[in-house]
Amino acid sequence: MTFQKSLQAAVLAAWLLSNGCTTMRELPRTDYASEPQRKGVHVETRDGLSYDFDYATYDPDSLTGYHTRSEVDGPLDEVAVVHVALEDISRMRTRKLDWYRTGLVGGGIIAGIVAIGLARSNNGSTDSSGGADCSRCGIPSAAGH
Repeated sequence: MTFQKSLQAAVLAAWLLSNGCTTMRELPRTDYASEPQRKGVHVETRDGLSYDFDYATYDPDSLTGYHTRSEVDGPLDEVAVVHVALEDISRMRTRKLDWYRTGLVGGGIIAGIVAIGLARSNNGSTDSSGGADCSRCGIPSAAGH
């Protein structure tokens, strides 16, 4: 594998790994306001309402959720802002990086790059007839060894 192709493969692998695999995980009620801001928040209220926020900020007793609405006409996106009291929330989930899945994707990419590199380096040890040389006697394997 040439240096340029190796670099391209490494950049592709880094790009895929930087995206990572994320999952929605439920937060315990005690952790609702433990961080001042979170990305990718899904909230269900006791009234049966459901909200998906791009990000949310937290006060000691309330949540302020922000959702970008790009379907409106105009040059700028509109941001919807919703305030919800923490005591009215029945369930909250946030998007978090799943290291197990990210490791599987990354390991698969690395294994694929290694397999391609080994296959290409193996192709370089063939003789002109297309068969691999015998390491003991140097006779091409197509001759019956």
